[in-house]
Amino acid sequence: MGSRGPGGLPLVQAPYTVLLLPLETSRQDPGAQRFFLWLQRMQALEREQDALWQGLELLEHSQAWYEGRLREAQQQQLYLGALGENFPTDLHSEPGGPQLAHIQKVNICLQNLIQGKVVSRQQKGVTQPKGEMAQPGCPSGRRGPTRV
Repeated sequence: MGSRGPGGLPLVQAPYTVLLLPLETSRQDPGAQRFFLWLQRMQALEREQDALWQGLELLEHSQAWYEGRLREAQQQQLYLGALGENFPTDLHSEPGGPQLAHIQKVNICLQNLIQGKVVSRQQKGVTQPKGEMAQPGCPSGRRGPTRV
C-alpha cells in the first residue's frame, strides 16, 4: 500500500490537476471545458471515497476503543458498588473528566454527520478552504491526507 502515518493510516499527497489540451484546442472550447469539469468531478468523488474509507477504518478502531472504555467503566462501577458506603473518600476526582467532555463532543459530531447536519463555516461567517465542511461543536482545522 504505502507508508503509514500516525494511527496507522496511509499517507497520501495533496491532489493536483494537470490538464493537457491539444494545440488546436483553446480553453474556451466547450469540449475542453466539459472534459475539465468531468475530471474535476471524478477527482472530487475519489477524494470523497478516500475520506469514507478512512472514516470506516477509524470507526472500526473507535468501536474497539469505546468497547474497552465501556468495560472499564462497568468494572469500576461494580467495584464501587461492592464497596458500598466503605469506598475511599479521597477519590474526589470525577471519572472521565476532560476525556468525558471530548467523548461527548465526538458523539455529537458523529450524530450530526449521520443526520446530515453539516454546517459550512461560510454559513457561520468564517472563511475556509474550498470543499471543507465544519460540524457544529466539532474540532476543525485538521484534515487527513487525500489520494487522487
